Formats: sequence, structure tokens, C-alpha cells
Amino acid sequence: MEIYNLSEIPAGHLERVGGKAKGLHLMAKSGLRIAPGFVVTDIQKEEDIENLTKYYIENHLGKVAVRSSANKEDGVEFSNAGQYRTFLNVEDSESFKKAVIGCLSSLDNPDAMTYSQYFNQAKSTEMALVIQQMVDADKAGVCFTVHPSGKKDEMLVESVEGLGEALVSGQSEATRYEVKHADIQNDTLALNGLPMMLSLPELKTICQDSMHAGDYFGIPLDTEWAIDKNGELYWLQARPITALDEPDPFELDPDWDFTGQTVTTCNIREMMPGAVTPLTISTTVYAIDWGLRKMLHAAGAIKSMEDVPPMHSAFSIGNHLFLNLSTIYRLTEYVIGTNSASIELSICGRVLNDDAKPTLNEKKKVSSLQAAINGLKYLNFVLSRNRARKKLKKMASQFAIPHVQNATEQYQIIDNSLDDVDISFLHHYVTSAHSGAMSGALNVILSMDIDDKEKVKSIIAESLEHIDGIESVDILRSLRKIARTLLQENPDIEEKTNEGILDYLRESNGQGHAAYMEFMCKHGHRAIREVEMSSQGWKDDDSGFGAYLRTVLASKGVEPEKNTDGYNPYSYIDENYKGFKRWILRYLIGQSRGGVVNRESSKSSIVKVCDQLKWAYRHLADLMVKENIWQDPSLIFFLQHDEIGKLVNDSDNALVKKALQRKRVYEEQKELIFDDVYYGKPEPIVIELHSGDDSFVLQGTPISRGKARGRARVVKTIDDANQLQKGEIMVASFTDIGWSPYYCKIEALVTEVGSVLSHGAVVAREYALPLVSNARGATVQIKTGDMISVNGTTGEVRVER
Repeated sequence: MEIYNLSEIPAGHLERVGGKAKGLHLMAKSGLRIAPGFVVTDIQKEEDIENLTKYYIENHLGKVAVRSSANKEDGVEFSNAGQYRTFLNVEDSESFKKAVIGCLSSLDNPDAMTYSQYFNQAKSTEMALVIQQMVDADKAGVCFTVHPSGKKDEMLVESVEGLGEALVSGQSEATRYEVKHADIQNDTLALNGLPMMLSLPELKTICQDSMHAGDYFGIPLDTEWAIDKNGELYWLQARPITALDEPDPFELDPDWDFTGQTVTTCNIREMMPGAVTPLTISTTVYAIDWGLRKMLHAAGAIKSMEDVPPMHSAFSIGNHLFLNLSTIYRLTEYVIGTNSASIELSICGRVLNDDAKPTLNEKKKVSSLQAAINGLKYLNFVLSRNRARKKLKKMASQFAIPHVQNATEQYQIIDNSLDDVDISFLHHYVTSAHSGAMSGALNVILSMDIDDKEKVKSIIAESLEHIDGIESVDILRSLRKIARTLLQENPDIEEKTNEGILDYLRESNGQGHAAYMEFMCKHGHRAIREVEMSSQGWKDDDSGFGAYLRTVLASKGVEPEKNTDGYNPYSYIDENYKGFKRWILRYLIGQSRGGVVNRESSKSSIVKVCDQLKWAYRHLADLMVKENIWQDPSLIFFLQHDEIGKLVNDSDNALVKKALQRKRVYEEQKELIFDDVYYGKPEPIVIELHSGDDSFVLQGTPISRGKARGRARVVKTIDDANQLQKGEIMVASFTDIGWSPYYCKIEALVTEVGSVLSHGAVVAREYALPLVSNARGATVQIKTGDMISVNGTTGEVRVER
């Protein structure tokens, strides 16, 4: 057993006395007043307790507090707050012995053990005790040198009357003072409007001393203080603020300067709508960014990939995804035949002619010859779509990530596979760039003759109807085939539960089983938000697929009649153009139609690659549970790839807590709403709701022709989708391949995001389903049950109230 005065602990013993004693010692060394007392370590036997009690009596400390000071307590990463015992107002030998025994025994209490296991934190193995003279407190409280809410220029003081125990135990409401650091540093603090529990000199002293201690410690501090009946200030505890790493919805935002930058959610939001997880940002979003930089390099717009730093082309704000158009505008400076209008049309579906848009210098920075050479490079890049599609299809069929039984090895295998994931996205980008370039060029030429931009979009949408060989259309056809064969084999199949339907499909030997196996082989990797790492494919999500199939069964698997008699994708062109212009427009329409097929096929291939990556990460998460790295495998989606490596290889246990915090804030991020274009750094917007019972109109983009009227069903989750009734109009944030099974029930579709080439739009056109996209705030403005009219030709959504 060793005993030290709190202000005289040898430097070599500071790690043995526990966090509480160490904090008090450093407070005393910084020149601040602490209550008299001592710390005792290495209590091994009953004789030690007797000797300690004798020491306490001989030092005449009178009434004391006996507090635990465990060796893993009050650290920078984990506080263990409230896990161990404290005894107050101890003033005789018998109560002193009981307090000592009580503190020592709390080392192994269930709460502390659960806390340690949950955060994968090494459990405290040693318990020192702090014995301090009780302060006869008139007022007591806490002080945070940096506001726990994250306001780094403020500190927070909380005060109660009497002992501070009622405050830290949560039993008493405190008087709060939020104080600017500048007011302390400049001596401009005033009590104007502040509560009067503390006098101005008291508040100043508490703040000044806490800031002094924080500077001495070199870290932000959470301190406890008390003012006695004589007005003397005592410091009772000091520990690092673990609350400073509270969840921040914008933690993963880039820190580069957005001044003069034009950024957009268009295009990328169709692939990954809504908030994505940190793992997705570091894998698939990084791959999109890498592919864009590779495109710029291939076209000669940058000399090397490093000329544009990673995550400057594709990035996230509040975990919502954006493209940096200003990076892509580099093409206009180095490549002949490119301009900002064609880039904007390809990505945003319109030309950005806003007054707020930064002025662009589209004058070439290279010679005419070099610009022409770069133009040929870019043309070759865009026209290599068939080669890229074939390479991607082959890669998807062969790509596999082996599963091993060691977390460290599994992480390394995944790490080694990420280059292939990047390349797969590049191949997909080639096919998407061709498709977008063709429809963009079509838009440019038509807009020269037609002032009504919505009419132009409607003409293009009409020209993209009834295309054969589209993979996303085959998904719904295949589901209907399963439904028809099931109903033929077992007319009572709808009476089974979702699980019962799937069990029947797997175990039967009929045509239903064959149709099911064929579907899973071709489309089982598809899903809602399918390149989001946390989304499961249909083959892995029994309950989800069962719900989809039940929806299709309700329609009896009947294929909707499509009247293609007289349909001609070139009809508008043939009627209104002649000569070379007619030829070039027909060529662009043909290329656009083929581009839809290629784009859909390559999207399926990258989803298949991503599906392998998802499986590997899920296996790694399970291994990390088995190896006691964490208890919840879903946390893997809330760490970035490199962070997972630090946790697996370096046992950086603070990352477990980080993942928990990010998981908690993810629900908040999902509710963020952004505009589609920003000049400067994006900020979330608030949609102003239409008040009262007045009818109103939302203007969107016409995507699929036709008119419909019916009750609205706002769909944000699968559970919402499962509530869809026959004849309703689905109102969703986005179109997605995973929503297509529900198209059997609905009369029309309204979305907040989407383009004429989006996957859901392709399916909607094939089944003559009216679709209006880019209806801003639709899921907020429209309520389930509202009667709405959708005009897929004009883009008008009328809400009738």
C-alpha cells in the first residue's frame, strides 16, 4: 500500500493513481486550490484497510469524501463516469472502513464491466482511492472549458446550491451560464440578463481558473468546483471532455474552400439518394470520384490524377452526395468541342444560367492543336462504351473477395480489392457518360428551336419509350413471371406468410422454383439504394423480397397492355426537321436509346461488384464480433475503410464509440434536404409548407407521359411502400430499381429527384406510368391521403385540398 498527498504524487506513479487523482494533482500543480487530501494505491488485504483508517484519523481531516480513482477512469476517450462508487460526509472510522470497502468492490460491478465490454475498452484493473476533506459548499457545479454542444468559442458553467452531487447525479436542475472565451480573455464579461446565483466575480474566477487549467493540461476540461461558506473556491475534479466528440452530422464534410465552386446533387443523387453511410463514402463514393478524375486525365484536362485531390470531384455534405461541376468544367479549358452548357445538360438536365453562377473562363488554356488532340481523346473515351461495358460485365462475373477466418487478414483482402472496385466504376462512368452526352446533345439541338424547356424534356422522354433489352424492365417482368407460375401451381399461395411463400419457392420443384432461381441468378444482387454498403440485395433480404413478391402477387402477375401501334421514336423529328439536322437528331436518338440499354446493363454489373464488397464487409464485421473487437456488427457501416483498419490492426478502441455516435446521428442526416445546385458550400434548406386547406401546384420535370389522379401515398421506407394500395399515387424522394415491384399497384409516381435516364424512370416509361420528377419538397408538401393529379407530359402535380 502506498499513500501520497494529492499535490505531491511522484511523476512516475501518476499512471497508477487513476484518472481522478491524477486530475486533482495536476490542478494543484497548476496553482489552483484543491481540498486537502491524499490518494492510496495497492490496497491488498484487511491489514491495509486498518492502516489506512489509522492514517485518516491521524491526519485530522474530519468529514471526508472517499472516491474511486480507477486506472482506466476519466481518460481522453472514455470517462467511465458513474461506474464506480463515491461516499460523501464520511466522519468516523467505521463509516470510513465501509466506504473504502465499497469503493474497492465497485471495480468489478456489472455496470463497469458492461461499459467496458460495449466499447471494447480495456477494463480497469487497479483501484486507487482519493480521500479529501469535504468542502462545506454554499454553491457547487461544473465547468466545461469548451461547450459540450461543440461551440468551440464558448464555455459552459452550471451551478446549484449546496453540494454538487445533486447536479452530477442528475437529481437537480442547474443554473446555466454560457460564456464566450473572448469575454474572459478581454475581461468584458457582464451578468446582463444572466441568472444571479453566481456573482460576477465568482463566475469570472471559475471561468478564468478553468481556462488556466485547460491550458496547463493542454486539452479541453470538464471540471467540478465548490464555493464554501467563506466564499473560497475549491476544485474537486478535472477530466478530459469526452462529450466533444458528440455526433456531428457534418463531421465528414470536406474542408476545402468552396468559394467560386459550382456543385450539384444532380446525377449522383440518382445513383445514391439520401444520406449514405461513412463506409459508402470511403468506398463507392471514392470510386465515383476516382472515375471522374480518371476521365479528366484521359481527356487531357489534367496532367496527372494528383492535379485534382481525392474527393474534390465527388464528395458529401451531411453525408448527402454532390458532384463538383467546377472540377468537370476543366474540360472546357483543355478539350475542343466542350462547353459548360453541354456539361450541365448532361449532368443536371438543364443549363445553369443563374445570375449567381460564378463567371467561367472557357477560353482554352492550350493550343488549338492540343485542344483538338484532347478532343479526340475525350471522344475515344466516350465512344469506348461497348468495350467498357464488356470489360465491366466480365469483371462482375469474375470478381470475388475470399472469406477467411481472421479479421486482420480479411481486412487486408478487402483493402487489396478496392482498386478493382474503382476500375469497375470507371467502366460504368464511360457508359453513363456516353448516354448522358447523347441525350445532352439532343437537348442542345432541340433547345435551339424550342423555347419551352419542359417541352424539350417531354420530347426526349417520348423518344426513349419502348426500348427492348432494358435490364431494369426485365426485373419487373421476371417478378410477374414468378407470380403467375406460383398462382398456377398453388392458387392459395397468397394466404401464406412472406416466409411461407419463399419456403414454397425454394422447396418446390415446379416452374415457380425455376423462375425464382432464374430471377435470383440474374437480379438477386439488386436492391433499394443498391450501391450503399448497408443495403442488402434481394437474395440476402428474405423479408424484403417476400414483401416485394406479395405486392406482385396482388396484381396476379398480369403484364400491363402496351399499345405500341404506330409508335415511332423519331416521329417528332421526322415531322419537324429535314436534311442534315434531321439526320443528326435521328442519330442522337438512336444513340440515346442504345445508351439506356448499356447504362442499365453496366449499372447492374457495378451493383454485382458492390454486392461482393458488401458480403466481405459483413463477414469482417462478424469476425470482429467473434474476436471481441465490438458487439454490434452493423457498426461497420459507420466507420470509413481506413478507420476499420485502425480498429482491426491497431486496436484503436475509440473508433467503436465513434461508430456508435455516427449511427445515432445518421437518422438526423436522413432528414436533411438540399437544393440541386449550389454556388459555394451547400447548406441544408427548409421547405416552406403550404398552410391551410388551399390547393396548390408543384412543378416538376416530365419524365413519363400520361395523366393520373388518385390518393397520395408518401413513401420514405419499405414499410411505407408495403402500405401502398391499388390505384394510389406514390410520392417518394427518388426513383430506384428497388421500388419497381410496387409499380404494379400505383397509378403514377412523383419524386423529388430523378432524370429522364434514371432507372426508375426507364421502368415507368416502359409500363406507361405517368412520372413527374424534381418536384421539390414533394414528400414534405404532400401528405398521405391527399388527392393529387399528375401530368407526366407537362410536369405539373396538383394537390387538391
